[in-house]
Order: sequence, then C-alpha cells, then structure tokens
Amino acid sequence: MIKFFRKIRQRLVTESKFSKYLLYGIGEIILVVIGILIAVGINSMYNASQNEAKIKAILTQVQQDLKTDILDSKRIFNVYIEKDSLFQKIMDDSITFELYKKNPYRLPIDKNYVSFSTKTSGYERFIDNLENLPEKYNCLLPHFNNLYVEMQNDIDDYNTYIKNTVMIDGREDLKTNPKVADYIFGRYPEEAMEYYFKDPFLKNKSSIYMNDLGNIAQAANGYRIESTILYKKIDSLLEQTSVVYAEPLSLLPKKESIHVFLGNYTGIGNALGQTGSINIEEEQLVLKSSNNPDTNLYWHEGDYYFIKEARPIFRVYKNKKGQHSIEVSGGAKSTIFIKTEDL
Repeated sequence: MIKFFRKIRQRLVTESKFSKYLLYGIGEIILVVIGILIAVGINSMYNASQNEAKIKAILTQVQQDLKTDILDSKRIFNVYIEKDSLFQKIMDDSITFELYKKNPYRLPIDKNYVSFSTKTSGYERFIDNLENLPEKYNCLLPHFNNLYVEMQNDIDDYNTYIKNTVMIDGREDLKTNPKVADYIFGRYPEEAMEYYFKDPFLKNKSSIYMNDLGNIAQAANGYRIESTILYKKIDSLLEQTSVVYAEPLSLLPKKESIHVFLGNYTGIGNALGQTGSINIEEEQLVLKSSNNPDTNLYWHEGDYYFIKEARPIFRVYKNKKGQHSIEVSGGAKSTIFIKTEDL
C-alpha cells in the first residue's frame, strides 16, 4: 500500500502536475489523521473497557463486604434479642438460681462487650478510582457516603460507649471483691448469685448496658437496610436484575409464611385499647397502629422483625393457644397484640 502511494506521488512530480500533487498531499494527510483518530478511538474504547471491568470487579468486592456486614448486623441483633430477654427478667426480679447456674457466663449482662465492625476494603478501592469512574456509577456516591461516612460515625461512637461501659466501668468490682474473677468464670455459682443479684445497682448497670447495646443494634439494623439497598442497586447497574434474593439479603419473608399473620390486631394487657394491623404494601411489610404512624417492618430471621429508626424487637408468631400474635419488646416490659379474629 505504501509503495502504491509512493508511485502516484512520483508520477505527479515527474509530470509537473503540482496542483494535483498538492491535493494528493492533502488527501494523504487526511488519511493519516483519520488513521490516527481511529487508533486513538480504538485505544480509548479498549481503555474504557478495561476501566469498566476494573470498576465492576471493585463493585463485586463491595458486595462481598456488604454481605459480610449484613451477617454481622444479624449477629448483633441476635445478641440484643437474647440480652433483652434477660434484661426483662432482671427488671421483673424473676431471675432464678437455676437460670443463672445453667449458664453463668450470660449473667450479669453488662459483662459482655459487643461491637459492630464493617468491612471497607472494597469501598476504599472504589474511592481510589473515582477519577476513572464511568458516569453511570455516580448514582452510587450518595449511598457510599451514607454508609461509610455518616452511619460509620455513629457506629464508631456507639462502639466506644459500650466498650467504656464494659471494659472500664464494668471492671470496677474486680478491684473490690477478690472472688469476682472466679464468678466471671462460672465458679462458686451460689456465691456469685448472691453477689450479683443482691447488688442494689444491678438494674441501673443493666439499664446502662442495654442502652449502649440498643444503640449498636439500632445502628447495625439501619446499616443492614442501607447495605441491602446498595447491594441491589449495584446488581441493577451490573445488569443482574434477574437475581432472586434470599437470606441474608431478604428483608421480607416468603409471602406464604407471613400471609396468615396479615390483618387487624387488638392489644391485650398493658396494650389494652390499642389496635393495629399488618399488611404488605409494595413488597414491604407495614405495621399500622392507632398510636403511631405507619411503620415498615423488616424481617430479621425466624419470627423476629425490626424497624429502622428505633430499638424495639418485634416478634410475629403463634402463641400456645394458636392465636396469631405480635409481641413488641426492647426494654423493661413488652406489649402483646392478638389478631382480632382470634380473640
């Protein structure tokens, strides 16, 4: 091809056809420019393709981190459910020696340090590649900022509070009673029971601890909701919209398992006079109450649910009488609602 153009150029020079030679030269320059532009375009397309593949790999790592965080948030809420049950017994003065002896390591509840940690390696890689971020992924930036900056600040604070409660305040009795270490390791259960549960500050200490633990549980649950939303948003951008979400990414149980609980409820006991209902609206379980605004219920696991902005534990289950029930706890007392048609 080069020889072909060279022969044409030589012939035009030999025949002294300058104008045609000039046009030929211009044409040759244009061809060279076009060739360069094509090469640049191909190179740009290649670089864009490589960059897209890199961002997709980073987002896949982010999803793996989110899934790990979601599982850890479930762990936090399970601890909160367990400790709340014990806390209610402490406040009701219903702790028995048999209960304590069965598992002395669970009591008193303010000896257990619990923290919620999040994985950030995928997020850090994402931030490091912002300069090369394709425009279609810009919609993820508010979600990243919400999770890894704003919510993380609260999580760090709450982890510090409970650490101080357990690791500093909770160690004071180690300096005043020489047998406390034995009690902590389950020795001398009779003496330990006598020591711990005749402590006049037991309820106060437990209340402080449950407040700290409740803060972490609330933050972890909020993080879980936002992580699930971000995970699915990434799937959508990666064109994986056909994915069927199951545990731990599902915040709504299978409809066949919750269907029998839908309907109107009436409060009993200390909830007497209150009414409410559970319905599914736009793929979301919604609790309506006569005393509170409509609230989204998010599925935890089994019978347990939570809400985003507060600490109460919701249990939706059949009681021993076969009645469909909602139990709301997360403090010194719990309230119970029974499906109206079961009363």
